[in-house]
Amino acid sequence: MRRPNQIQLFFFLACILTINLSINAQELTPFSLPWNDNTESITNVSHLLEKPAGKHGFIRVDENGRMIDGAGKRIRLLGVNTSFSGSFPPKNVAEGVAARLAKYGVNCVRIHHHDTLRAPSGVWEEGTPDKQKLDSEIIDRLDYFISELKKNGIYVNLNLKVGREVIAGDGFENTNELPTYDKGPDHFNPRMIELQKKFANDYLGRTNPYTGLRYIDDPAVALVEINNESGLLTAWRNNDLDETPDAYMTSLQTDWNEFLKEKYSKTTVLRAAWQPPSAGSGKELLTRGLNGWNLQQLENGRGAKTISNDGPDGETAMKIEVTQVGDQSWHVQLIYAGLNLQQGKVYKASLWMKASRPRTVDIGIRQNHDPWQFLDSTMSAKLNRDWQQYEFLFSPGQDDSNARMDITGFGGEIGSIYASNVSLTESNFDGLPEGESLESGGIAWLRRDSFARRTLQAKRDWYEFLVQRETQYNQEMHDYLRNDLGVKSLITGSQMGFSTLISQLPHDYIDDHAYWKHPSFPNQAWDSIDWVVDNQSIVENLDNSLLRMMQSRIEGRPYTVSEYNHPAPNYYASEAIPLLAAYAAFQDWDGIFYYSYSHNTNYAAHSINSFFDIAGHTPKMMCMPIAANLLLRGDISIGREPVIGVLQKQDYLDRLLERNGALWDRPLVDTDVNPFAPYTRRTAVCVVDSPQTIDNPETSTSTVLLETDTGQLQFRKKGANAYYQLMSEHTKGFIGFNPGRIIDLRDGVVLTVGDAQQNWANILLSKMRSDAQGEHWLLTATGYSENEGMVWKDENKNSVGNQWGDGPPLVETVPLRIEWKRPGVDVKLFSLDERGQRAAEIKNATEEIEGGFAIDLMDAPFALWYEVVVFDPSAIRESSLH
Repeated sequence: MRRPNQIQLFFFLACILTINLSINAQELTPFSLPWNDNTESITNVSHLLEKPAGKHGFIRVDENGRMIDGAGKRIRLLGVNTSFSGSFPPKNVAEGVAARLAKYGVNCVRIHHHDTLRAPSGVWEEGTPDKQKLDSEIIDRLDYFISELKKNGIYVNLNLKVGREVIAGDGFENTNELPTYDKGPDHFNPRMIELQKKFANDYLGRTNPYTGLRYIDDPAVALVEINNESGLLTAWRNNDLDETPDAYMTSLQTDWNEFLKEKYSKTTVLRAAWQPPSAGSGKELLTRGLNGWNLQQLENGRGAKTISNDGPDGETAMKIEVTQVGDQSWHVQLIYAGLNLQQGKVYKASLWMKASRPRTVDIGIRQNHDPWQFLDSTMSAKLNRDWQQYEFLFSPGQDDSNARMDITGFGGEIGSIYASNVSLTESNFDGLPEGESLESGGIAWLRRDSFARRTLQAKRDWYEFLVQRETQYNQEMHDYLRNDLGVKSLITGSQMGFSTLISQLPHDYIDDHAYWKHPSFPNQAWDSIDWVVDNQSIVENLDNSLLRMMQSRIEGRPYTVSEYNHPAPNYYASEAIPLLAAYAAFQDWDGIFYYSYSHNTNYAAHSINSFFDIAGHTPKMMCMPIAANLLLRGDISIGREPVIGVLQKQDYLDRLLERNGALWDRPLVDTDVNPFAPYTRRTAVCVVDSPQTIDNPETSTSTVLLETDTGQLQFRKKGANAYYQLMSEHTKGFIGFNPGRIIDLRDGVVLTVGDAQQNWANILLSKMRSDAQGEHWLLTATGYSENEGMVWKDENKNSVGNQWGDGPPLVETVPLRIEWKRPGVDVKLFSLDERGQRAAEIKNATEEIEGGFAIDLMDAPFALWYEVVVFDPSAIRESSLH
């Protein structure tokens, strides 16, 4: 997830905290959960946490590649993030926050974006000429917060570099020309790496006065992360290195020449390896001219294409008039299909363009068929009101006889775009430029803007170098932390999809990030008004963010997901909590972290007030105790028969070449394993140096019924409706679309869901405890949700701009009926208040049926969550006699 710069960030946070508008939502129930609630209730699962955190010593890795605590017991982490000032609550607030997190089952907090800003929203002292001195008050708050977390059984995940940007006082020039958060140069610039080590020493080497331990000696520090969402190859592919001042590139240039000298030894050998093939034909591929371009309109995007003689110098031109914006900018685009493009050739695109107002469009080549993969990186053209010529080079990573050229990005705003003299021709490759030699150390690093013209071997060498240099950075930082500083916590580098897989192998565990329907910004990144969050449930798409993460785990290494969410105001968003916990448990992952708990210290805000924060998001927080049962208590069993894909390191480099450097963060897909296998089997990828084969059990190829080999999780699609079922002995659930269908959740439990606003519901039933009074089950039932005072922009309900409202959350009470075959038992039903304590007994909603009982809330659902007490009447009577 890319982050906003500081100006955008301040504007964004200011907007989401100050809006107070209203909407009409009579059918929804206002319901907010207290920010500092630690009361005893059926929703309190703090007993799942051992106190203090780290009681038995540091978390470590066993021989099977799983996290265990100091006593050798398997441990999993159910976590959240705190970001910016959210990590520095005042002391009286810190106590309430830590206690509430424990109540809801959170046993780890990832301290994030602590280094992005100065105090009070970051750790750097305000007013200093550099960013190297930690602010004493902020650090004191952080120390106290961490001590409270530890006391309540909550570990911490300490990030090192997230959003820090160097300034002139740190010894740097032209810092305004560096990439966002210095990503890329921070992997090779010696001074930047020196400052990263200094911060690690200052941050982790200090003593927390409230625990009496240095952070490197505190077993409550479970994890340490080196550099969030960062990678050298990623920075290069995003054109960030092309735009970095030359003075910063000196060390990378030196490393590049050393790499080539070790591989080729002499310039003559290198020149021969990079020898270009025969010259390109110069043949025009767009033979149908402007008439060959089709206007594609997707989802809500609408526009019209006309051809006239309004081009430069009166030439023929296309005019695209966008009349209705789409949910994504590419929902209005031009495509020229039927191209035969070949790996090993370079193509030059040339076109003239202008627009009715300044805007940016993208030009690229891709497959014109499933999976619609780009054959090279897209290029951007910044348009204004005057005709300008643009030229780009493309070199396909693979052959494709049914490819297309795209001009896209029109659908973000109303207006006109013009194009003329559009051409795509075969061009020529560049070998080793004259005057460059290994002996002089003068082989120029390969810029992204001219990379398409380089030969296949030059490209292969460059990718191999970037992976090697990125790995060296990770190894250097890991060794410094472990050997020089003495860090005993488990260490990771960055995340899958941002850093290359191979460069993460030196670390103790592998980490990943994913989001379902992350906010998109049609025009300006992190614009607090102009954004879209697709209002779609994850159950509607089987190839989703959940599957992607399950395709990414590496065999023999602990695996965590330190950021995941279905961002607000998606009104299906609560599904993220139980689904991630359930499949993480089945896949035997080591930790999951929802992003984020809070970005600020206003923990008392009882509203859905931003994309990511869950602290005030009632439906999400209601699911947390049951998520703890699923993952920490182990209600969902580990998959029985693993399916292991094999990926050879050399094959990984070949894939980079095929995909033109795109980091494919689904390594399982690069193996011969069925891509949907994770829905039925525990899966992982074994990364090897040489070819290896593994005999795997067969997996289902169905996409309408997928059940885990434990029989506890199931995805089912019937007609237009899809849903997930949780069917373990102690936790059951239904998440998805199901107008009126009867659901068998096994063990005698049958669920019927009544009419809901979106025909969608999230219903969970989990056994919380047993005592002399019987079994106590928690039943949660939520559907549509939004915020008090929230104003949707239009009927699509995919954006509220900055009109989030001020709470409380408004949540739909879902009608349902549960029939439960439990011979010889009786049942009591209680509605629960905001603290999860009994509000009232509901006597008219329970009934006796043959062989058991029923809970009928079809006509008048009373609450969003309930306590269900199942008991043996004879045992209760006998107990009362004594």
